[in-house]
Amino acid sequence: MHVRGVPDEARRAVALAEALLREARAGQTADEHAQARKLARMMADPHGKELTIALADQAFRSHRPERIADQLAFLLERYGVPQYMDWWERVALLLGGAMAHYLPSLVVPPIVARLRHETQNVILPGEEEELRDYIASRRDAGLRLNLNQLGEAILGESEAARRLQAYLALLARDDVEYISVKVSSVFSQIDLVAFRATVGHVAERLRTLYRAAARHRYRHPDGRVTPKFINLDMEEYRDLDLTVTGFREVLDEDEFLPLSAGIVLQAYLPDSHRVQRALTEWARGRRARGGAPIKLRIVKGANLAMERIEAAVHDWPQASYAIKADVDANYKRMLAYGCRPEHAEAVHLGVASHNLFDIAYGLVLREAHHVEPWVEFEMLEGMANHQARAVQARAGGLLLYAPVVRAEDFHSAIAYLVRRLDENTAPENFLRHVFDLEPDSPEWNAERDRFLAAFARLDDLSDEPRRRQDRHEPEESRALDAPFANDPETDWTLPANRAWIDAVVARWRERAPESIPLQVGGELLAGARGQDGHDPSRPGAVAYRYALAGAGEVDRALTVARQAQPAWADRSPGERGALLETCATELGRRRADLIGAMILDGAKTVIEADVEVCEAIDFARAYARSLPDVADDVRHCRFEPLGVVVVTPPWNFPLSIPAGGVLAALAAGSAVILKPAPEAVLVGWGLAQCLWEAGIPREVLQFLPCPDDEVGRALVTDARVGGVILTGSIETARLFLGWRPDLPLFAETSGKNAIVVTALADRDQAIRDLVRSAFGHNGQKCSAASLAICEAEVYDDAAFRRQLRDAAASLAVGSAWTPASRVTPLTQPPGSALRRALTVLDEGEEWLLEPRPSADNPRLFSPGIKLGVRPDSFFHRTECFGPVLGLMRADDLDHAIALANAQPFGLTSGLQTLDVREIARWVDRIEAGNLYVNRPITGAIVNRQPFGGWKASSVGPGAKAGGPGYVLQLGRWRQVSVPAGEREALAEPIAALLERCLGALDDPGECALVTASAADCARAWRRHFALEHDPSAIPGERNVFRYRPCRRVLVRGTTAAALAQILLAAATTSTPLTVSLRPDARVWPWLAEWAEVAVESEAGFVDRLAQGGVDRVRAWEPVSTAARAAAGGTGVTIIDAPVLATGRLELRWYLREQAVSRILHRYGSVTEPVPPA
Repeated sequence: MHVRGVPDEARRAVALAEALLREARAGQTADEHAQARKLARMMADPHGKELTIALADQAFRSHRPERIADQLAFLLERYGVPQYMDWWERVALLLGGAMAHYLPSLVVPPIVARLRHETQNVILPGEEEELRDYIASRRDAGLRLNLNQLGEAILGESEAARRLQAYLALLARDDVEYISVKVSSVFSQIDLVAFRATVGHVAERLRTLYRAAARHRYRHPDGRVTPKFINLDMEEYRDLDLTVTGFREVLDEDEFLPLSAGIVLQAYLPDSHRVQRALTEWARGRRARGGAPIKLRIVKGANLAMERIEAAVHDWPQASYAIKADVDANYKRMLAYGCRPEHAEAVHLGVASHNLFDIAYGLVLREAHHVEPWVEFEMLEGMANHQARAVQARAGGLLLYAPVVRAEDFHSAIAYLVRRLDENTAPENFLRHVFDLEPDSPEWNAERDRFLAAFARLDDLSDEPRRRQDRHEPEESRALDAPFANDPETDWTLPANRAWIDAVVARWRERAPESIPLQVGGELLAGARGQDGHDPSRPGAVAYRYALAGAGEVDRALTVARQAQPAWADRSPGERGALLETCATELGRRRADLIGAMILDGAKTVIEADVEVCEAIDFARAYARSLPDVADDVRHCRFEPLGVVVVTPPWNFPLSIPAGGVLAALAAGSAVILKPAPEAVLVGWGLAQCLWEAGIPREVLQFLPCPDDEVGRALVTDARVGGVILTGSIETARLFLGWRPDLPLFAETSGKNAIVVTALADRDQAIRDLVRSAFGHNGQKCSAASLAICEAEVYDDAAFRRQLRDAAASLAVGSAWTPASRVTPLTQPPGSALRRALTVLDEGEEWLLEPRPSADNPRLFSPGIKLGVRPDSFFHRTECFGPVLGLMRADDLDHAIALANAQPFGLTSGLQTLDVREIARWVDRIEAGNLYVNRPITGAIVNRQPFGGWKASSVGPGAKAGGPGYVLQLGRWRQVSVPAGEREALAEPIAALLERCLGALDDPGECALVTASAADCARAWRRHFALEHDPSAIPGERNVFRYRPCRRVLVRGTTAAALAQILLAAATTSTPLTVSLRPDARVWPWLAEWAEVAVESEAGFVDRLAQGGVDRVRAWEPVSTAARAAAGGTGVTIIDAPVLATGRLELRWYLREQAVSRILHRYGSVTEPVPPA
């Protein structure tokens, strides 16, 4: 292949690479050849690779042989025996799988031992004698080792301290020369928002390590004695700036000028060449001051899969180059720059690669520039050893990167193994072909051509970061006809964004108190009286004052809203949607002040507040599209808005939840009165100002703080109010319905949420997700994990408890104005339930981690973890809303599901397991609106995971916030024409039911209506309700929005045609019905075949409602006040809208919405999705 612009060094490198390959093949042993053939066979056996990863990932999770045996048998059944294995290995695996159930204690240990044995050439044993022997054997072979100590996940500071001691122990060994360290392994609480504080902690650990390196000396085989060498490693893009900053700042100190140390740079990041140049200039200056050289280890990067997934999850550009050719080109650019003599003298190079062309290019450059003493070559231990020997011979030495792990910590090496397997099998990776390459073969020529082609890209190759978000820049607007896309969170890896937030926090910390008025009819009013607003982080200080409405202002606001609403409703959904798009833009432009207000008003951390701004923007954009998106499906109906909607949000999400309610009501054509939570008036005021500035008329959106007394009651119960959107406790929802039983209430209420952890869980991941779910925003999220229901083996695992305690105890507790604080003050002083949870142990309970109150702030508590929470105890069944997590012990998964379901709430629920059978069983049986598998259970994202609960966690029609049905429920739909439909589209049971219904009807018009209704329901079922929707399509995740039948719907009414429509709709959705008929009603003789039938008086109907047992009442005639009151007391929703022939609207009433979010990757390697999750 001839490529223009290829330097002479590259052409010489091609010839040298072929020579290296021939030398390697000539020196390959029989064992190495057999291993190479096996790995080559793996490339053609994807199921074998999947089984290998699954076995490595799952065989070490449980400590019980019988549980491992069961999983082994299942995995063999699922994937089959790998064809790449030798025949005797396949036979042994088949026999082992067959016998494992019967003799698990005898069969499982050898299988597990064999799995570890298979990896011992790439992961060194950490036990003293074995490690010493291995190091000695490598030294005898003339090879040097760079040891990377693996161990338990660094979830807390105690484990970080243990890892630091492990590094120090390695440095103290006389046979260890060189180690690799990640900063995330010596400091567990990396927080890029608190960048300077994090650098300070990292620097402190680095000083300890560098002092040990300087103190301990290594004697080389040639007699030279040098200080030990530490190389800083990194995997994640987020660690790049942090690692480089800590490295430079510590080595710049006079104490460490004489010390040489290294750092890795990954060529798949465009940023790396810029960093290389900056480090080179700095190192040359350091040399001029008398300092020692540093070293750069240049790699291509092994975390690409995770970087892609992280970028997609956060809606950021991928940090790494988009194509492999650019990675290859950047690697060559970095080698060429590093091999210049003026650079290499100050910055020694480690050329780390298994690509023989790149190695040859490095050898050619090194010789051409006469920098042999300063450029060395590095490869991975145990990978293509025959080629390593050839490189060693040519280069005059070789450094092998070698992970080290003790047997009890072997599970911590799984991530490394998965990355190596992925690397070996990536289509464009040299390692995929390295095991069976021959000179002039098609595979060899393809690799040669890829090597040469990279040089053609050098002239146009960018070194600009691919992630360039800058919050200093104004928010860009989007067109309404553009597809919905979530607003990207702030990227804190970028220095510009960190500088931006530092200025925001500094400005708001010193902000003078302001006075907040009412806004009624376009006028700013002082209200009936004033009230102080407080900053939870500064006890006693008045942060602002706000006006409270009296009865007169409430009456006036309702009058204004009612007068303004018709003109607002007359605007088309597209016009209103365009204004909501402008609202989204304005919210983004005011991000800084909204974050500042949330820190002040709600003690939110910066990260939590930033996500709320994104969610508010997402609500605006999603709801702007809600009605236009369904226009074709509902064209036979007319929408009538509720009229005046009162939005009564909570204080725990002071921006996003009120924004969601207000924007949904506006999108539906209603006028809105925003009654902010008393604890979050400042944020509510900021939201209202955004929307007015965006063009929402002040008469259509009014701002009305009012006390929770008779004034507030008057607002909610006024007949001019067409609906209330509430987020709060179930008690508040029932209070509102008690005041006004016919109130159209749309409420997201309480949750007592659990994460189930089984024996097949990745326990490190489970702890990470538990801590984030339980203590994010101090446990004050309605979705927070309050319970961890652990399978007995996990609950009894001392290491699991120790790590969980360490992770929670390591969270920084302090003021929200301190960027490093992870646990900030409670927004409210603890109520009675939370105070009890924080201070009282019930029978059988004990503290794993006792919460501690702050001496300076009565709202500030450190995290608490309880052991021994018993079924039906106070903590099992009570929502406490604070930083307390309770652990329950379950016999098995079925028992855990029963414990999770054994309470009135059903908001969020989580599962941690790697067993897809357990996932399927849990997803099918758990009773909650939002399900999360192998991930945190908080942080639902609009459109991706629409949010809302089941059972007592929801009051009203139940459409999820941020989902396709939320705006549709905020009004009444009326049939204006009958949809056309073909009876042939009906499934056989539905067709039979239709025939029964038509036989019971006398009016031809009613028959036509019922026929059309059945057909349109069938069409809506096939096209929408029966499907599992994943509109976001995030790589490595499955975020399914689906519909599940209600447990039971109670039907009440007398019109035959409407009853027939309901029967057909319920049958289409497989929803059980109870038909309640008055004693004088005509009962169809076949009705009991399709529904439970109850002939009862109005009093009997009311008694039935008071007993609960159903999700909804479907009525199409007036419902008595007594019936509404009974329903309100038991959480039964009454749907009294007209029965519609449009299936997209009618079928909603027989279904519950559910969102299931599941992680589908392991360390970036995507696994096969398993329906139905």
